[in-house]
Amino acid sequence: MSDIIARVSRAAGSTHARCPHLIFRDVLGASTVAGLLDYVVARQADFRPSVVRNRKSGERRVDIGRRDCLRLGDLGPFAARIKTVMDEISDVVLKGLHLGEFAVEPRQFEICTYGDGGHFDAHIDTAETLDRVRVVSCVYYFAASPRRFSGGELRLFGFPTGLADGRPAPFVDIIPETDTLVAFPSWLSHEVLPVRVPTGVWVDRRFTINCWFHRVDS
Repeated sequence: MSDIIARVSRAAGSTHARCPHLIFRDVLGASTVAGLLDYVVARQADFRPSVVRNRKSGERRVDIGRRDCLRLGDLGPFAARIKTVMDEISDVVLKGLHLGEFAVEPRQFEICTYGDGGHFDAHIDTAETLDRVRVVSCVYYFAASPRRFSGGELRLFGFPTGLADGRPAPFVDIIPETDTLVAFPSWLSHEVLPVRVPTGVWVDRRFTINCWFHRVDS
């Protein structure tokens, strides 16, 4: 069992309690981060624009006004390692997020990168199909150190306060720290705030590995 389980930290406080999430730190180590950066440099030409899906029609299309980032669906030599980590944390995630699920399995993986001006407007990750029920969303951050981009925080929107005083729903911003993984319920609204990459250099961008835990049919 990986010792990353012992290094999980959970945001505390009444505001954060409405934005349930878990943060794992020092997940893969510096040598693996370096390998991932070499990998995305080697595969730069294979990244493609990410799409958004219309929840009513099911249409999928590129819309950089809503989602401006590139993706690669192939984790290459890192696929097995990433899946092992996800398998190891699955029980901790379900318990820590207080999700009433009996079993989940990591079934979707992708690498995403955000350049200068990149962003992803507020959305949820759940789908309307019974055979692919997303339960937990995970985002693993890896980037050159020291960080050469700014912005790009993951904003999680919390539950309404229930107060009729006009106050907006709470939110929490998570800094994209290298070798950190965040897990949160897939039904929680979230967005990626705008990224700034002054150099315009590929390896200086914001990179993530995204994974979704699916409900396992009984």
